[in-house]
Amino acid sequence: MFPMKKKNLFLFFISIINLNLITFNQSNQIIFTFKTKSINVESSKYIEAIIDNHIYITPEIGQPPQKINIYLTTKTGSFIIADSSIDSSFFNKEESTTYLNTSGLEQFYLEFFLKGYYANESFTFQTSIDNSKKQTYNNVEFIHVIEFKDNNEIASGYFGLQLEKKINLNVFNCLKKINAISSYVWYLNYTSDSEGYLAIGEFPPEYNNTETLRKSNPLPCTEGNTNNLCWYLKFNDIYFGNIKLSRERTAKISPELGVIIGTNEYKKKIEENYFNKTLKNQCALQLSDNNNYYYYECDKNADISSFKDLTFSHQEFMYDFVLTKDDLFKVYRDKLYFLIVFNSFAYYGNNWRLGKPFIKKYNFIFKTDSELIYFYNNKEEDSSISNKGESNLIYWIIIGILGLCVIIMVVLILYKVFFKPKKKKANELKEDIDYTNVDKNENALGI
Repeated sequence: MFPMKKKNLFLFFISIINLNLITFNQSNQIIFTFKTKSINVESSKYIEAIIDNHIYITPEIGQPPQKINIYLTTKTGSFIIADSSIDSSFFNKEESTTYLNTSGLEQFYLEFFLKGYYANESFTFQTSIDNSKKQTYNNVEFIHVIEFKDNNEIASGYFGLQLEKKINLNVFNCLKKINAISSYVWYLNYTSDSEGYLAIGEFPPEYNNTETLRKSNPLPCTEGNTNNLCWYLKFNDIYFGNIKLSRERTAKISPELGVIIGTNEYKKKIEENYFNKTLKNQCALQLSDNNNYYYYECDKNADISSFKDLTFSHQEFMYDFVLTKDDLFKVYRDKLYFLIVFNSFAYYGNNWRLGKPFIKKYNFIFKTDSELIYFYNNKEEDSSISNKGESNLIYWIIIGILGLCVIIMVVLILYKVFFKPKKKKANELKEDIDYTNVDKNENALGI
């Protein structure tokens, strides 16, 4: 038997060890491995299939588990699961023993219009990148859709990554409520051209200290519900080669796009300076089957060697984001495609939407509760990319050193002029001699 004090101390240490073991075993994040595919477009044209080339994840829903494709979207912040009454391949609540309907039939006015219910269900999520660890959570809240008002929006489910202020609809609030995540943070990482992972709940391990990250505030949405913020960035300058694009410089980060949607101004500049000049007989401007987008389709061996970089300069991040010809052109089925498309409706042509070519190259972390976008870059960069932030830092360090040297020199000069005792000159020393005594000595000698 332990004496009372020693016993209490022993139990205290045992409790700490147990607490640490529990904390270690409990996951603080969810990892979704993802792939990319088009939701609705079935076309032999490559560009048609990748414009809405959505990233999708496949969680296990219900008991027994049903594997359902859920598409990432920035059109909403909600967790949406469609019913099998819309499509037989969608989630079937009748086959799950853990499904719970928590509301009556409702209309949901999001970026797209839905009809359905609030519901709870059991979900099994990954908690490791290699898919070796999984965890099941009960009573996960979502919107169970039985009708899409727009047939173009029909999908088996959506995982909303937008900043949404309606608490009951927010994906991150739902996951935090069941202790599946520790923080309102998410980021994407492509591991290949069509695969990668979405991490929710924690910062990347190498960037736990947010003070080391560059950050920017998102901007209000320009489409749909303007009460929300969107993952918009405001760039200070955008260049096509040395040509400065002077008009619209806002851009929405859009993981659901397999391309970049450019502005009308950029379209005009590349037509004048490149496609209607250098590649006049090698590329043609095409209109997509749904008449929504213009895109360039080129000969497989078209000479794109002189194509100028597209540079997005961001002051808060202190960084130049550069997309080269290798990022913006891709060969598919004996055709070369330009991965920036343009909205066919002039009204929608004034904002950039940065999809896969941009997101795949650069790393961002999104924090929904503090409404911040963090930038980090640990990927190997092309030699043509100039890091404006590092250049500016070196510049100001040099200026600072030179300024310090000037201040030291001024101080030394002032000290020498006003404070340092002067050395007496020879003629000044003669004036200090007592000539009275000298005369007396001369008389004594009879001189």
